[in-house]
Parts: sequence; structure tokens; C-alpha cells
Amino acid sequence: MTARYLVVEALVRVEEGGYGNLVLDGMLKKHTLSPADRAFASAIFYCVLEHRNTLDYILNRFLKKPVAKLDAPVQAILRSGLAQLRYLSTPASAAVNEAVKLTRAFGKSSAAGMVNAVLRRAGEYDLAQAKFKNKEERLTVLGSVSPSVAQHFLRWYPKQAEQILTKVHTEQETAIRVNTLCITQQALAQRLLAEGVRAVQTCEIPNCLLVQFAGSPADVPSFQEGLFHVQGRTSQLAALALQAQPGDRIVDLCAAPGGKSLTIGQQMQDKGSLTSCDVSENRVSLLQKTLERGGLHCAKARQNDASVYCADFQGADRILADVPCSGLGILQKKPDIRYKDVSGLSELVELQQKILEQAAAYLRIGGRLVYSTCTLNPDENENQIQAFLQRHPEFTVCQVPYLPKTMPYGPYGAVSLPNKTDMDGFFICAMEKH
Repeated sequence: MTARYLVVEALVRVEEGGYGNLVLDGMLKKHTLSPADRAFASAIFYCVLEHRNTLDYILNRFLKKPVAKLDAPVQAILRSGLAQLRYLSTPASAAVNEAVKLTRAFGKSSAAGMVNAVLRRAGEYDLAQAKFKNKEERLTVLGSVSPSVAQHFLRWYPKQAEQILTKVHTEQETAIRVNTLCITQQALAQRLLAEGVRAVQTCEIPNCLLVQFAGSPADVPSFQEGLFHVQGRTSQLAALALQAQPGDRIVDLCAAPGGKSLTIGQQMQDKGSLTSCDVSENRVSLLQKTLERGGLHCAKARQNDASVYCADFQGADRILADVPCSGLGILQKKPDIRYKDVSGLSELVELQQKILEQAAAYLRIGGRLVYSTCTLNPDENENQIQAFLQRHPEFTVCQVPYLPKTMPYGPYGAVSLPNKTDMDGFFICAMEKH
């Protein structure tokens, strides 16, 4: 099975109702591909999911009937072929010829001529000439999001919505966190280069490296030995905002999959007590394995509903509440969210409020609470903190280290806008109890 064939099969399954990352991961495990082909398949697959509306808009300019009404394999072949042409710098001859071969391989030979003609014309289409009825339609197409997501961003960020949603992340680097319990940043960088990664560079966050892996980071021996873990830069900043110290008693209320807990435990120098919680029993077992791979002895995974009071956490020195959220800051990493109806977020905001209330009750006087999300919804972010501070005058917002200048810290926290920071959309606020 070729990388392109696998992508088409995976896209068909997504159209049938599968979750993108689960579908692709399952197929990559089932079929043997070279590391290069695995990376190529992943690039095409996620490119199609991220830009689906844009691709369909262009394809529909040259089709007799809409993409949505085509047979699923032909639909996937057209989308993946155009994605290669427009976003992945694949030569036209390769992208188009392989698409025609795929059409025949999937038993759709009658559509081969159409696929050839449409892709050749669509690949040269100038999107700048497109005309839209209104700002919402423009954002739906160019930002490749549902009308619901477009409406929300136009309301929240009327002047920046298009820049945020059309931000193209061109970097090939993966952010990782050095396990400072067993290796230095410099030593890990040298080790990774010896293991065959393409490039390693430092960034403004201490003990964070940006790495170009040839394949999956999990295949690298130093990962298997627990010398680093993969963690986005904004996620690292949220964990570092806790300013954990050796000997602290810390609770990570919504910890799975565990990246922030690993960073916190390393900041503690593996001294003290770290309880890493998740409401799902299955995720708790995965969380425990993550903690063990990182070599943490001070940490333990525990099943707990963060919205319900637990007396065991009373008197904590520091608490991280990286709460469940709408995920509207990480649309590139979770493209399924792009096409959701996000009009009903009030229940989520209410859940976040409950978690904040429990965290406030646990924290000792003089302790630090960090609230974070991976969304750009002000109701889940700044407005949530403003309402919390009105209910709890004993809390004050305090500074957060290492934030870039493009992520200014206001009276209710800091927002990472992807078009400004070139990082994930994220929110961080640290508070102290007096």
C-alpha cells in the first residue's frame, strides 16, 4: 500500500464518521510504511482536514456537481491531490498522475479523465480572485471552518479573525521538553543529532528544544529512555507558570496525557508530592505510564473528577487547572474541531467554573493557582478569570515567566494568538491566594 492510497482510505473513513487522528493512527499501525512515507501520508491527511473547505471551494469551481456529492474515494482523491498541489509543493505531474492512478485503483476508472482535468485546472486557480457574499462566508472558506466557528471568531476578534484562522504554520519543528532529571539540554541536543534527527535548535523557553524528526518522535531511542517528552511551547509555559519548587505539594487537576505533570515534576527536582488527576480511568493508566517513563518518583496518577470537592487535596501549595475547553486555539492539531457547531459552550464554561472553585478551596494561603486553556474564547478565558476574581477577592493575578513579548500579560491573564506568537492559541493566568 502506498502513502497516497492509505490517505484516501483514511479520508473515506473520516467521512463515514471517524475521528481524524484515531483513523490515521490505526491505519499507520496496520500497514507497514517507511518513515518517510508515514510522514508524507500524515502531511497529506492533516493538510486535507485542515483546509477542507478551501479545497472544496476551489474544486467546485471546476466540477459539474459539488464535491460533497461525489463518490467518497473520488472526493478524497481530489481533495488530497489538490492539497499536495497547493500546500505541499508536490510537482503537478506527480500529484495529478498519482491521483489518476488512484482513481483506477479504487475502481473508479470512469472518473479518471475528470480527476485529471479538474486537478490541473484547480491547481492553478488564484484564490485571490474569489468573491464572497459576506465576511462570514469568506472566513468559512479561507479559514476552513464551520459557519458557527466563523461567527464566533468574527465576534471575538473582528479585526484579526481572518489572520488567526488562516495562519499557516510552516515550521517543521516539534517542541520537546528536556528531562532535566537525567540529562542537560546540550547533551540531549547532541544525542538527538547522533540518533539521526534532521535539526535541533533552542528557543526562548529554558530546556525546550525545537527538533526536526525524520519520523515519529516515539521511535527515537532517547524518547524511549525518557530523556524528553513532546510538549507544545504554550503548554510548557502553562506548566512553568506554576513555578514549582522542590518539596512542594502540587495537584495537577486535569493532567492527562501528562506532559505538564512531567514538566512540573522536573521543576520540583522530583522532590515533594505531585498528584496528577484525570476523570477517566483509562486515561489514568496511560498517565501513570507517562510519569513512569519520565522517571518521576514524586508523582502519582489518580482518578478524580476535578469539578467535585476532594478533601485529600486540601492545603496544596500549587494547583494547575488546565481545564477541559472548546479547543479553538489548536485547530491545526485537532482539525476535526474546525467543522463543529460551537454555539453551545455555556455548559463547558460552567464546568470550568466548578473546577476553578474546587481549586480555590484546596489552595493554602500564599499558594499559587494556574488556570489555562487551549482555546481563544474570551468566555472560557479572560471573562472566566474576571468573574472568578469578583467572587474571590482573596486572589490576585501574579506574573508568569518566559512569556514572549507577542503574548502580553493583562489584568486577567495572557492570550497566545497564533498570528502574533506563531504558537498554539492558548490562555494562561496565574493567581496567588492571600
